[in-house]
Amino acid sequence: MENFKSILDYFLVDMADPINLTPVGLLLLCFIWSGLPRGPEKYIAIWTLFNACFIHIWMEGIVGVLGRGPRWMVIEYSKLDARYAEKDPTVMTIVCAEVFIMGPLCILWYNAIMKRLWYKPFLAIVTSTIQLFGAVIYVFTEVFLGFKNLPKLHSWPPSFTVWDDVFYFWIVFVFGNMVWIGVPMFCIVKSIWAFSPHNNNVEKKQR
Repeated sequence: MENFKSILDYFLVDMADPINLTPVGLLLLCFIWSGLPRGPEKYIAIWTLFNACFIHIWMEGIVGVLGRGPRWMVIEYSKLDARYAEKDPTVMTIVCAEVFIMGPLCILWYNAIMKRLWYKPFLAIVTSTIQLFGAVIYVFTEVFLGFKNLPKLHSWPPSFTVWDDVFYFWIVFVFGNMVWIGVPMFCIVKSIWAFSPHNNNVEKKQR
């Protein structure tokens, strides 16, 4: 019982900090301005909301750089990648782009999806390209540094049987970054397809 209480206390530290309401407030603003995710592009809309409200502004900017938010998240961020705690210039540049460019662009993109605005494909391409570029720079600078900022690995290649190797390397670093490279690439291709004459003819016929 004492172990459970200590674990619970660990996760509750700094939970009362008002800054933790940031993603909730951003979500509410998006819902008031643009409505709830719906329609044929509902899942892309959810992706843009998730990135804008949780990843770019709150987790990367507030938790990762400012060190605010739930204490366990701040600790894990520093553990996941020492470049956040060391204020590495490359990572800080990426985070600034996430907070001040990608976050607002994702909110505008979400609004364009919900209201079917004409510039939606342009926003999708611009936002996804910046997101893709940031992810590639983030990943490959660490690769060229020999993964020295990740938690100490038990073996090389990282093991599939040791939990720290599985979680921090295979799940967070490899799979997580594959998602943030793959999904933007998909959004770019999908948005470029929206400009094709064939696609426009199909849409006219459907109308």
